[in-house]
Amino acid sequence: MAKVQPVVIRRQHKHEAEQAIKDLLVRGFEVVSPLKQENPQSEVLNIYSFEQKRFQVEDFSSPWIAKLMRVVQ
Repeated sequence: MAKVQPVVIRRQHKHEAEQAIKDLLVRGFEVVSPLKQENPQSEVLNIYSFEQKRFQVEDFSSPWIAKLMRVVQ
């Protein structure tokens, strides 16, 4: 019976995530979801004292994520 080994790569820096993916590809893993940055910008709802609602865009360092898997016999 074959088992599937899923792996999720999460790194703060893109070059670290790319290196982790290369290492896993050498070990027989396949990319399921390509490398992408999770939520590069986030919208935060601010409520001011005069009851107006506004969205403020915060730019912060979001992790880089990729999904890989390997089928093991």
